[in-house]
Amino acid sequence: MSSCSSEESEDDWEEPQLKYDRMGNDLLEILRKDAASCIALHEKFVALGTHWGTVHILDHQGNNITNKQFTSHSTTVTGIALDEPGEHVASCSDDGIVSVSGLLSDAHNQLLTLDQPVKAVALEPGYTKGSSKKIVIGTDRLILSERSWLRRSQQTQLHSGEGLVRNIKWRSTLIAWANDKGVKVYDTKQNRRITHIPRSNEASSSTNLVRPEIYPAHITWKDDNTLLVGWFNDIKVCEFRPARDREGSRHCVITHLLKTDFACCGIVPLGDQIVSLAFIVAKEELNKSASGGESSQQDEVSKRPELRILEPDRKNRDGYVEISRDALSIRGFQSFRCNDYSLASAGGELYVVSPKDIVIAQQRDEDDKITWLLQINHHREALEAVKQFGKRLKKHTYMEVGKSYLTHLLDIGDFREAAQNSQEILGNNMMLWEDIVDRFSSEGKLSVIAPFLPLGDHHLSEVCYEKVLGHFLKNDHLGFANLLGHWPSNLYNIQSMTMKVLKYLDRDPKNEILLDALAKLHIADQRFDRALSIYLRLQHPASFALIRKHNLYKALQENILPLMLFNKEEAVDLLLDHMEYVPIDQVVAELKDRPNHLHKYLHALFLRDSHLGGEYHSLQIRLYAEFDRRKLLPFLKSSTYIALEEALKICEEREYVKEQVFLLGRMGNASRALALITEHESDVSSAIEFCKEQNDTQLWNELIDKSIHKPEFIRGLLENIGTHVDPIILIKKIPTGMNIPGLRDALVKILQDYSMQTALWFECKHVLSSDVLALMRKQLKISTRPLKIDEDRVCDACGRNLICKTGAFGSRHPLDLPVVVCFLCQHYFHDECLPSQNQGECSVCKGKVRHR
Repeated sequence: MSSCSSEESEDDWEEPQLKYDRMGNDLLEILRKDAASCIALHEKFVALGTHWGTVHILDHQGNNITNKQFTSHSTTVTGIALDEPGEHVASCSDDGIVSVSGLLSDAHNQLLTLDQPVKAVALEPGYTKGSSKKIVIGTDRLILSERSWLRRSQQTQLHSGEGLVRNIKWRSTLIAWANDKGVKVYDTKQNRRITHIPRSNEASSSTNLVRPEIYPAHITWKDDNTLLVGWFNDIKVCEFRPARDREGSRHCVITHLLKTDFACCGIVPLGDQIVSLAFIVAKEELNKSASGGESSQQDEVSKRPELRILEPDRKNRDGYVEISRDALSIRGFQSFRCNDYSLASAGGELYVVSPKDIVIAQQRDEDDKITWLLQINHHREALEAVKQFGKRLKKHTYMEVGKSYLTHLLDIGDFREAAQNSQEILGNNMMLWEDIVDRFSSEGKLSVIAPFLPLGDHHLSEVCYEKVLGHFLKNDHLGFANLLGHWPSNLYNIQSMTMKVLKYLDRDPKNEILLDALAKLHIADQRFDRALSIYLRLQHPASFALIRKHNLYKALQENILPLMLFNKEEAVDLLLDHMEYVPIDQVVAELKDRPNHLHKYLHALFLRDSHLGGEYHSLQIRLYAEFDRRKLLPFLKSSTYIALEEALKICEEREYVKEQVFLLGRMGNASRALALITEHESDVSSAIEFCKEQNDTQLWNELIDKSIHKPEFIRGLLENIGTHVDPIILIKKIPTGMNIPGLRDALVKILQDYSMQTALWFECKHVLSSDVLALMRKQLKISTRPLKIDEDRVCDACGRNLICKTGAFGSRHPLDLPVVVCFLCQHYFHDECLPSQNQGECSVCKGKVRHR
C-alpha cells in the first residue's frame, strides 16, 4: 500500500492514519477461480458473495469456515445482509432468488423467487428473535417480505417507480434505500416514508447524466440517527431528529453536504470522521458515461483507488478537512470501474473489496507508529515514543529501537550523537557495549565514545579499555593522560600500559604529557616515590597533595630545594608541619645558598613559634634587612635571642634609623638614640614618642636642649610636652626674639591642657572625698553595731566557753562574770587569755594563736 507520493521527501511525510494488509489464505484460491461481487461483515466472520453465485463464510484472515458455503444462486450475487447476532445470512442475485440461510440452525431459512433481478437485500436487525422474519428486497420496487401467523410469506410494496433499488440498509426501525432518483428512508414504527434525499443537481442534470449502474449510491448508518450517503462526488451527512409538529415522528436534516474531487465507491464512519473509497474519474470517461457510450478496455485505464479520511467542518456546512489519503495497490485496478469496488467496516476494521482482491485497513496502534517512524528514519522520535508508550507496545522494545537508532547514527556518520545516546540506550548490556566499541574502533572514532564508556560496577573487558587507551596514546597524548586520571585503574592492565608509555618516552623523553601519564600509572600501581619524582621534575601542582595523601614525608629530606623552587608557600608549610622528618638545621643547611628561600622558611618558623630556631635569629636580622625591611623592626621587638651589638652593626651598615633607635634604647643608650632621631628626622613627633616610651626627665631636658634652636621642634614640644614636663622649663629656654610659627596656638593649647588637668584634679579630688566619707560612714556603722555573745561561744585562745552557765568559776553573780574582749574581726577572747602587751590586737589575725 502506498500512503503518499514517491516524490515527497522524508521530512514532508505525514504519519498514515491506517495500516493495510491483504486478506489471504483460502480467499486467494477463491478469487483465483472466481471474483468477489459483494461483502457483509460481522465481528466474528465475513460473508463474501461472488460472480458465480456462491456465498463464502470466512474468518477475518480469509480462512474458510467448515460447512459454511452457500450455492443458492446461479449467477452474480448482488447483495448480502446479516442480522445483528450474525446467525443468518441473506443473499440476492440477478437470477431473482433471495436466500436466507442460518449459520447455526436451518429453522428459519427462506428461499424467495422473484421474476426479475434482485439488486439489494436487508434483514430485520432482530430477525432471529422476531416472529415475522422480515426481509426487505430491492428490484425496481422496494418490497417488504414477512411471514404471517400461518407461516406463509406475505409481500408488501413499500415504494416503486424510480428505477432499480441498488442499496438497502436497515438499522433499528429505519430502512434506507437508494434508487436512481435518490435515497429514501422508511420508518417501520410509523409504517410510512419519512424523507427523500434527492441526487445532486449536477449528477442528475440532463447535460451531464451520471449512469447509476456505474456510479451507484452508497449508504451506511453511523448510528441510529445518522445516515451517511455517498453518490458520485457528493457526500451527505443526514441526521434524523424528532419532529416538533407530530409526536413520535422524525424528520431529516442534512448537516453536511461535501463536494469532492472523486467518485465515491464506498463510505463508512470512523469515529467522528468519514472514510470514503475514492475512484478517480477521468474527464474522458465521464463524458463517455454521460453520452451512454462504452469505452473499450484498450482506451480505458483506471487509476488506483484511494482511501480518504474526511473530517467535516463543524462551522461550515460544505467544508471538510482531508485528514489522509492513501492510494491502494489493488490487484487489477487498471481494468476496474467504480461499481466494481465496495467498502465495509466492522470491529474497527475496514474492508476494501474488488473483484480480485480484498484489502483490510485498520487504525494504527502504538507499534505501527514506531514502525513508521523507523521507516522514515526518524529514529530519535521513535525512541521517545517508546518511552511514552511503555508497556502498551507489543512488538517493539526500547532496546531494539535504541539499537536501530545507534546503527542509523553510525551509518550516517553522526558519531557524536551516537556516543551521547549510548549510555541511555545500552545501559548495563555489556555485550552490546562491546559491539558499539568495535564499530567505533573500525571507524577510527574511539575518541568520541571514550567519555561515555561505563566505568562503574558494570564495565567492559580490559581489552576494550586498553584498545581505547591505545588509540589515545597513538593519536592524542593529552586525552590519554586525562583518561588515566578519570578512569579507575582496575579497568585496564597497569603494567601493560606502563610499558607502552615507556616505549613512547624512549623516543621523546622530554614529553611532559607522557611523563604526567606515567606518574599517574605509577600512582595506580602504588609506586608513589617514582610518581613524586616525576611530579617534582614537572613541577606538578599535585606534588604536595601526593606527599600528604600517601605520607611521603621521608622523601622531603631529599627534595627540600625542588619543593621550594616549585612552590615556596606550600613547601614551607609542609616542612614546618613535619619537622620530625626534616629538622630545622637540615633545612637551613640545604637553603644556605638560597637566602630568599631561607628567609621565607625562617620567617614562617618564627611566626609559628618564636622560640624555635632561636640560634638563627641573628641570621634572620640580615635576611630581614635584605629581603623584607618592613618586618625587621617587629622582629627585633619580638625576639629575645638576638645579639644587640651585631644587630646594631647591621642596621648601622644599612643606615636603618628606626631600628638603630630601638636597639640603642634597648641597650640603655637613650641619649644616642635621641640624637639619631633629631639628626635624621625632620619631625619632632618621633623624638617625643621615644621620650614618652623612656619616661626619663633627663631625656626630656636633652630633647629640649637639642630643639631650642629649631622653631618647628619648639612648636611641637609646646603642643605635646605639657602632660609630661613643666612647659615653663621650655618657655624659659626659648631665645628672646625667636620667630616661632604657630606659637600662639601652641600656648593656647598649653593653657587648655593645664586647665583640663586642673579640672581633672578637682574632679578626682571630689570623687576621692566622696569615697572617703562613704567608707567612714560604713566603718562607723560597723563599729557601733552590737555584738551578740551566746552561751555556746568559746574563746578563740583557750577554747573554753566565754560565759559559763553557772557563772564563771562556779558563780552566777553578775560581778563574777569574766571580762570578754571582742574584736571587729569577730574573734572573741577571755581577758586573761590575751597577753598584756597585745591587748589591742587580735592574736588569731596576727597568727599568734591558732584559730580553733
